[in-house]
Formats: sequence, structure tokens, C-alpha cells
Amino acid sequence: MTMTDSTPFRQTHPALTRPPEFSDFWNETLQQLARQPSHVQVKHSETRADGLTLHRLSYQSLGGAVIQAYFLSWDAHPQRPLVIHTHGYVGQCDEMWQWAERGLHVFGFDIRGMGRSRAALPDISAHGYILTEIESQAHSILRGDVCDYVRAHEVARDLLVGQPERIIFYGHSFAGALSLMAAAITQIPDLLVSAVPTLGWAEGRRRLVQNGSGQEINQYLASYPEQTAQIMQVLSYFDTMNFADLLTCPVLVGLGQRDSIVPAATVYAIINHFKCRHEIREYPVSHSTEPEEQLWSQFEAEWLGLAINGVPDSFGDNKLKVFE
Repeated sequence: MTMTDSTPFRQTHPALTRPPEFSDFWNETLQQLARQPSHVQVKHSETRADGLTLHRLSYQSLGGAVIQAYFLSWDAHPQRPLVIHTHGYVGQCDEMWQWAERGLHVFGFDIRGMGRSRAALPDISAHGYILTEIESQAHSILRGDVCDYVRAHEVARDLLVGQPERIIFYGHSFAGALSLMAAAITQIPDLLVSAVPTLGWAEGRRRLVQNGSGQEINQYLASYPEQTAQIMQVLSYFDTMNFADLLTCPVLVGLGQRDSIVPAATVYAIINHFKCRHEIREYPVSHSTEPEEQLWSQFEAEWLGLAINGVPDSFGDNKLKVFE
């Protein structure tokens, strides 16, 4: 069912908080990443009878961090769509065979300090992962995380013999934020799929978030209020809202009306700065154990259709669709 933008959270449109040095910071970040060799090591490969190959590998990202990854590829047919993805906050990647079996190349990786890449970040802040080196945007763990995503695409492209048909950046929650930031600073993907992207509207998150990384930040600032201005300044370099108007590819974004980790208003703070073609899929809940979570299967079916068949010219016409 399609509805008008009458719900209050859909009107959320805070001013951008992008620092003056934002572009220089990210340009220098990409330059530093380019100077870091990938040092890809394929540790194991196995090919099924249908030609789908699983590669387990590692690569190096910003600062030499060793990132663990997998690649499901149709090596004999490189001109298929390529999906890059990672996982949510404090998680790890599952091998998405069901995506690959639809005919996609699928590259997934574990972010530094999480899952199989835990050893890449030995010193995680006791206050929470997101607070690791939060005193400086140059050293923040979030800078490295975004680079891990960008480098994942580079590695996947190098491993393919030939050009993929199209490139899709996909992410859910924390990965939704990383995929959005990586897309904005590289302009690489042909389609961005971002489900409940977090880190949007840092100021609003302080009021609205009850769990997850936002809660960790709030608890830290409650204990160290004198650091509030500095940390909020650092977070502005990683606020997904500040990347929104830089996106040029089509974007499919999903969110839940009720969500204690990524409140709907924080997602609309991102969406309402988009200048690219985009469509919004709104579900009753996200980040929950409620039965309505099963409706998200429709989101997966839709974005897989776009990945496989391409984005039609009409994309963006049916901007908002609400599922109940």
C-alpha cells in the first residue's frame, strides 16, 4: 500500500552538520587506502558442479588491517551482477549462497575487530566498539570500517576475470551505514541497497536511540560530559546524513516504524537529503523479534530483483510504499 508523507517522522529534515574539512578528509582517506597494498591471500577455493565457486580469503585495508572475507563467484561467467556486503554491529558475515544461486557474484567480509576479523583490531574500547579511538576522526574505527568496505569492492573486482554486469552495495543496519558512506565517497555502485541505515543524525540519535551503538555513545557521554563537543565533532565525519546528498546512484532504502536501535526519524534524516533517485520501503518494525519482521522478506525479494534485472527507468516513481 502506498501512502502520503503524513506521518511526523517522515518530515524529519535537520540541517547537515558536515564539517568544512569533510571532503578533504575523505579524499585523503581514499588516497591513504590506495597507498596500502591489498595483499590478497586466497586460502581455500572449491567449485560446485554448477560452476559456483566459494573462495575464502583475506586482504589488507587501511593501516594494514587484515580483513577476512569470502567470495561466491561464477568464474566462467564474470559478466553477472556483483554484490558487496558486510554485517551488522558486533556480528559477522554469513555466506549468502541463496543470493549467489540467483546468479549473482557475492563478496562478503567481516569488519575489522568483528567476527573473523577480530584480530585486526586488538584494542577495542571498553566503552563499546564504536568508541574505539573516537577522540579523532583520523583514528576512529569508523574510518577504517568504511575503508574495509571500499577495499572489499576493489578486491572483488580484481578477482573477477572481466567486468561485472552491475555493482550493488548492500548493507543492513551498521552495514547499511557503511555501504552508504562507501557509495557516497567512491560513486562506484550502480545501486545502493540500505536497510535501516544507522549513524544518521548524530544529534537526534542522542535523544531517540535506546539500544545499540547509540546507547553506547550516550552512556559514554553521560560519564564524560566534558568530551561531548569533541566527540560530536568527530561523529559528524561519519554521520550518514552528511553523505546523503552526495549519492548519485539509485537507492532502495528500508526502515521500520518502530525501532529502538535505528529510529525511523534518524533514517528519514538521511532520506530527506537525497538528491538521487530513490524509493522507500517502510515496515512496522525493524531490529525486533516481533512477527512483523517477516515482512522484510519482501524487501530482500525486491532488491534481488533490481540486482538481477537492473534498475528500471521508472525507479523513483513509487517513492514510498508502506507494508502493514
